[in-house]
Amino acid sequence: MLLYFLFIKPLLYILALLPLWLIQCLGRVTGGILNIIPNRHKSITLTNLNLAFPNLSEIEINNLCKKSLVETSKTFFEAGYVWITLPGKPLPSSIEVEGFHNVLESINKGGGVILFTPHQANIEIILNFLGNEIDCLVPFSKAKNKYLNSFVEVARKKMGVGMADVNMSGVKNLLNYLRSGKVVAIASDQVPLLSGGEVSKFFGQECLSMSLLSKLSIKTDAKVHSMVCVREEGAKGFKILFSQKLEMPHTIKLGVDTMNKELEKCIMLAPEQYAWEYKKYRRAGIENLYN
Repeated sequence: MLLYFLFIKPLLYILALLPLWLIQCLGRVTGGILNIIPNRHKSITLTNLNLAFPNLSEIEINNLCKKSLVETSKTFFEAGYVWITLPGKPLPSSIEVEGFHNVLESINKGGGVILFTPHQANIEIILNFLGNEIDCLVPFSKAKNKYLNSFVEVARKKMGVGMADVNMSGVKNLLNYLRSGKVVAIASDQVPLLSGGEVSKFFGQECLSMSLLSKLSIKTDAKVHSMVCVREEGAKGFKILFSQKLEMPHTIKLGVDTMNKELEKCIMLAPEQYAWEYKKYRRAGIENLYN
């Protein structure tokens, strides 16, 4: 509790006062430091990059790792911007959007719509946009700190997005939402519990992957689109891109394969901006992968 009230919350409000260029400058400095000193984030990032890009040289992997640590640090320092500055306000012109007409076409045709994204750049930018434009529901994995949870919940409500718990009750809410012709948005690259996933290739490596999207698509016949946030160079802002309607298979495993291939396409738009510090392959059946 003391950590939240004495450090986390004040820091968020201080960051919310800063211009975006300065926020991202802090990210560049912090990322550079993380690349120099031994730390868990760098170790995990290097492991993932070596698995995902086996054809890259050691120098190329190290350069990509450095860029990734910088981008991850930018995401951290953007917390005040996305949770305090943006929610409840019209989005600034520095946030560009492409392809959203594809989603609107699917909505207008009737039936539910599923939007999914990797943890690329800052996904809270996407949620701020969606909350301004449509009625959507988002699965919400709670953090360990209950005060931070409450803070994020308030921010999401200001954005205009609803939240569903990640449990059976929450899944029922997602199904009902889709069956009523509304939109569900999912960050579908998270590693699920063993009971909630399928083994599928992700950048050429077997990986336990979320099957929720595929199951929701099959049960509701919802239309599916990918979406991705890309951070523009030079602190110019962000770009959100939405795909055309994807053809989803009617079997869970093939649906997961399709999802992962689309996630790869999204990530390759700016691979350094993906959250490579996440233990993506931790349930891939490989012993001590991240030791």
